[in-house]
Order: sequence, then C-alpha cells, then structure tokens
Amino acid sequence: MSATDRQRQLLEAALNVFSRKGFKGATTKEIAASAGVTEAIIFQHFPSKEALYSAVLELHLDGGDDRKWITEINRCMERNDDEGLFQSFIFRILDSYRTDTELERVILFAALEGHEQGLTRLHQQYAPTVERLVAYIERRQREGAFIDCNPHAILIGFIGIAHQYGLITQILNAPAPDVPDDEMARQFTRILMHGVLRTAHSVEKCGKKQKAATQSNRKAKR
Repeated sequence: MSATDRQRQLLEAALNVFSRKGFKGATTKEIAASAGVTEAIIFQHFPSKEALYSAVLELHLDGGDDRKWITEINRCMERNDDEGLFQSFIFRILDSYRTDTELERVILFAALEGHEQGLTRLHQQYAPTVERLVAYIERRQREGAFIDCNPHAILIGFIGIAHQYGLITQILNAPAPDVPDDEMARQFTRILMHGVLRTAHSVEKCGKKQKAATQSNRKAKR
C-alpha cells in the first residue's frame, strides 16, 4: 500500500472511531485496530492524535464541491432569488447529514466536548459564508423584501430547521418521511418564508381548485 493510500485508510478508520467516541473517547490504539494495523503505523504518518484529528477534518470539510455550491448561492444572491438561496442552503445541510453522517457526529462531539480544535476549524470553514448570508439578509431588509428583525434570527431559523431534521432522522434514527431531500428543502423554505397559516387568498384559491375538480369529475361521469 502506498503512503497516500495508507493515510487515506487511517483517516477513514479515524473518522469512524471519532464519530462513535468523540476526540476524548477515541484512542490511537482503537483507531489502529479499526484500520487493521499496529499503533506504530499511525505515528509513522501522524505525529499525534491531534494531528490525525485535524487531518480528518481537513479531508472532509475541504470538499471539492464547495466551490460549486458557493457559485450557486452567489448567483442566487445576485438575482435576489431568496427562496432559491435558502432552499440551496437547507438542501446542503440535509445532504451532508445523509451522505456524511459520521462527520456530522464528529462535529456534534466537538460541540459537546468543547473541543476547541474542532470548533475553530468549523468556524474557519463556515464563518465567511455565514457573514455573506447575513449581509444579504440585511440588504434585502433595506429593500423591503424581508421583515424588520435581527438578520441572524432569520438565518438561524433556516439553519436550525435543517440541522434539527438531520439530527432527528440521521443521528437519532427517528422515522423519517419518504420525501427526497430536495423536496424537503423546498417545503421547509416555503414554510419558513410564508408560514403555515392559510391566508384568505390561499383558501379562496384552494376552494376554486376544488370546485373546478368537482365539476370536472361530474362531466367525466356523464
């Protein structure tokens, strides 16, 4: 096995153990056993458990598709596509919980353990994007598109619902609706932007649709 392949093997084994034990609970001995190597092999590639942990975060946080996603949300902001922006952001979080559940568990452990190394790396990764989103919300508030409230409250509302859904369905393994992530992101965005109460206009519109469907069924029976 080449050095690169061996490092990748150790990083995947470490991710699995860190996701189950956290940084404090994981040991290099257990990680070595998970990789099927001796503990000495780990230290040939990584000088410490801290270095191994950092490498795990770098590998999984510095994803190659980040640039594509950033380009997508930038275009949404340029054309004031509010729903498209928030839907893309929510989908990104839901997709991460489904496809990279172990990393989400590592992040959760970092928060619970107060692990500064992990939390600092997360802040470095996401702070610039969060700042841009807050600035966008503030601009849309000045333009009269969004309600006048703390812009962080709006952002946390969208982030929170996505993380809560991911936590419930992927970490706690609670029963989840049979709905694709992109559709769930669309529904969450609709709820957060328009609420769940039906307005008089929406009730009237729905009533007209039902009346039209009834008349259509009657004609079909004739």
